[in-house]
Amino acid sequence: MTLVKINDLHKSYTTGGEITHVLKGTDLRMKKGEMIMVMGPSGSGKTTLLNLLGGIDGSDSGVLVVDGLDLTKLGKKELNRFRRERVGFIFQFYNLIPTLTAIENVELGLESILGNSKEMRARSRKYLELVGLSDKARNYPQELSGGQQQRVAIARALAKEPALILADEPTGNIDEEREESIMGIMKELQHQLGITFLIVSHNTRLKRYMDRTLILRHGKLHEGS
Repeated sequence: MTLVKINDLHKSYTTGGEITHVLKGTDLRMKKGEMIMVMGPSGSGKTTLLNLLGGIDGSDSGVLVVDGLDLTKLGKKELNRFRRERVGFIFQFYNLIPTLTAIENVELGLESILGNSKEMRARSRKYLELVGLSDKARNYPQELSGGQQQRVAIARALAKEPALILADEPTGNIDEEREESIMGIMKELQHQLGITFLIVSHNTRLKRYMDRTLILRHGKLHEGS
């Protein structure tokens, strides 16, 4: 089953009257349950691609379908709902709320989806357990290591049970040992739950975890080695 379909996608930005063309007819197909990494030099458009797939930004032209929805045809309310319900985000810098415990940080992403506090708590516990942090549920971010904080961020993204998880340099702020642990967890969850991951990174070590690696160059995606 095709989860992501991009055809001839274009995106440009205007700064000081000058137009910069970032994506120039990009194409992409992703099957449900795939883990794909997009690599490329700084400024090549990797984050732009994530923002378009996550419904954060809009394209200039082209087809952009995620989980059966053509994002180019959705209004503001529909895009907000898409982001809430169908996409999970994992960032390099965790974005955890320091005044909330690990489980409260996970619950925060569920408030607009579930509403029921008991169901939120049960689902948050489930995903903290899946990432091996059930014993840290009551800890605050400053009481956790970098790798543990990233696992909380992964649990937060997974708890929404989204169609697609977008990860921007998910191991960029942790050491190589913790990197191996984090990627092992993500790979295991991909296989267990059939989650689809699109990861952007400069880290070539991550290629061994991927089903495919693509290179974003000159505004288009190319098959990597």
